[in-house]
Amino acid sequence: MTNNISFFLYFSLINRFSILIAMGESKRYPISLNAVNVVCFKIDWGERMLNVLLVKRSINPQKNKWSLPGGFVQNDETLEDAARRIFIKETGIAPSYLSQFRTYSSTKRDKRSTQYNTDEKTRVITTAFTAIYTKNEELQLDDESEDIRWFKIPRRYLTRYIPENMAFDHYDVLLDASNRLRISLEYSGLATRFLPEHFTLGQIQDIYEIIWEVELDPANFREKLTNVEGWIKESKTGPKDVEPRRGKPPTWYKEHDIPQFDRMITNPNGAVIREKESEYQKNLDNLTGEIPVVDVKKYKDK
Repeated sequence: MTNNISFFLYFSLINRFSILIAMGESKRYPISLNAVNVVCFKIDWGERMLNVLLVKRSINPQKNKWSLPGGFVQNDETLEDAARRIFIKETGIAPSYLSQFRTYSSTKRDKRSTQYNTDEKTRVITTAFTAIYTKNEELQLDDESEDIRWFKIPRRYLTRYIPENMAFDHYDVLLDASNRLRISLEYSGLATRFLPEHFTLGQIQDIYEIIWEVELDPANFREKLTNVEGWIKESKTGPKDVEPRRGKPPTWYKEHDIPQFDRMITNPNGAVIREKESEYQKNLDNLTGEIPVVDVKKYKDK
C-alpha cells in the first residue's frame, strides 16, 4: 500500500513538472524586463544653453541610434541604485542630483527576445530619472556605445539639435523630462542644484533665464527668491577659489533645502508647457482612477 502511494506521488510530481516544461515559464508568469533611463541635464555657461547627455548605441537593437543612458535593473538592486550604477558605467561621470520622474510601459516601446525562447518577445518597462551634472569632467565611452556627447536642448526648434529618430521612445522621454524640468522651476527650488555650494541671487536668475529662455526683471525676481521660505540662506563666507575684487563684495548664499513654493515663480512662456503636463496628468488620472465594481463570477466562468 505504501509503495503504491509513493509511486502515485512520484508519478504526479513528474507529470506536473513535465506539464510546466511544456507550458513554459512565461505561460505561468508573464515575463517583462525592468530598465532605467537617465535624462541628464547641465548648463553650458559659455553659450548659456541647457544641454542633455546622449550616447550612440553600438549594439542591437536600435544600433547606431542616439539614446539616453540606461540599462536593465539587476535582481539585487533598487531602481535608484540601478540608475546610478548604469549612468556612471556608460558615461564615466556622476550626477550631483538624481530623481525618478516617470515610468513608461507601452507594450510597443521595446520588445526583446529572451535567452530561453528566441521566438518569444519580452516587453521592457523603463523608469526614467532626471539628473543634473555641474562639473566639467571628461566623458568616457563604454563597450556598448560608439559616441557620447552633450546636445543643446532649446525650448523651441528642438529638432535642429536633437535627432528625432532616437532609439525606442527616448525622444518622447527626453521631451517629457525637459518639460518637467521647466515646470519644476515654477514651484520648487531645483534651480540651485545647477549651481556650486556658494552662489549669488544673480546666478539663480541666470539658471531661470537659461532654462526658460527669457529675460527676467532683476528686482522683481530677487524679491520673489528671498520670499521663499526654507530654500536659500545667506552665507557669511563665499567660495574659496574666488579672487578678491574692488568694491562691495557679493552676497553669497547656500541652499538650505528644495522646498515646494507656496507661490509660483511664473514662467512668462510657460502656458504651453503647463498645458502639456496637465494633459499627461489628466490621462494618468483616467488610468489610475477608481476601478468600478464588477461581477466576480464573470471572471471565474472564463
